[in-house]
Amino acid sequence: MNKQSKKVSCIDIGSNAIKYRQYRLLPNSHLELDTFKRVSLRLGSDAFSSGKMTDETYLDFLTVLKKLKKHAKKKNAALLGIFATSAMRTFSNKEEIIKKIKKELNLEIEILSGNEEASLLKFFNYKEFIDSESLLVDVGGGSTELYLSDKNEEKLKSFNLGAVRILKGLDKEKNWQELSNFLANINSEQVQNIIGIGGNARQIIQAAGVLKDSLNLEELQKIRSRLGKLSLEEKISDYNFPTDRADIIEHAANIFEFILLCFENAKFFASNWNISDGYIFKKNAEISQATSLEVS
Repeated sequence: MNKQSKKVSCIDIGSNAIKYRQYRLLPNSHLELDTFKRVSLRLGSDAFSSGKMTDETYLDFLTVLKKLKKHAKKKNAALLGIFATSAMRTFSNKEEIIKKIKKELNLEIEILSGNEEASLLKFFNYKEFIDSESLLVDVGGGSTELYLSDKNEEKLKSFNLGAVRILKGLDKEKNWQELSNFLANINSEQVQNIIGIGGNARQIIQAAGVLKDSLNLEELQKIRSRLGKLSLEEKISDYNFPTDRADIIEHAANIFEFILLCFENAKFFASNWNISDGYIFKKNAEISQATSLEVS
């Protein structure tokens, strides 16, 4: 990265949308979110149904990346990386897609494994929370990542359970069982906070009311049940959900509820922090380290 650049950015290719985040690089390597763009492109529809990105979807995908690259250049924001998660992991033609994007836009797409995605949760800013008492849960369109920092060990794992998968009826019993087994190996009395990462968690809390900053199990169950009874139009009008969030929000709530059932004394919170923050922090640290080594 150019030392004169005061802005850095990244692109997160998710299963339900593509997100662009631009940050100001402050002293002591601190990052401050400057610009956020969310483009509705549900790659999970192709990925979890046919397992392949269609030509039509690719053209939309190419257009989105082209616009975001242009925006980063216009804002003089160094594009530190483009990372993709569950949907891209699933595509049988992912290598072809990566090569075509490299050829047409000169952009490198990094496909994260499930555990690499979960590892980004290590960079979470706990602030008022205690890390050893907080289970981080990132429920996306195609997968769910969990992370718990313990004094003795770190527990992290990615599961092929996501809101779009459930919407499509493509969640599998074995994946729910894997999640259950993982949770069973965590001391239920230790976890006091279930911290939801990402937009699904924030909008579930939003649906509970503007004065709510957390939900207990009973409150989460009520919200999930209420959302499940509403039509798509009602969810959009009553809660101002984006269309591509309204049809999956109760499925995301279902995953959070499943987890909270294992920790009945814990409360469910939603964080503004996201894995793009972790990704950009990690990338910036790697670049800074490499620059230091070059100087020395």
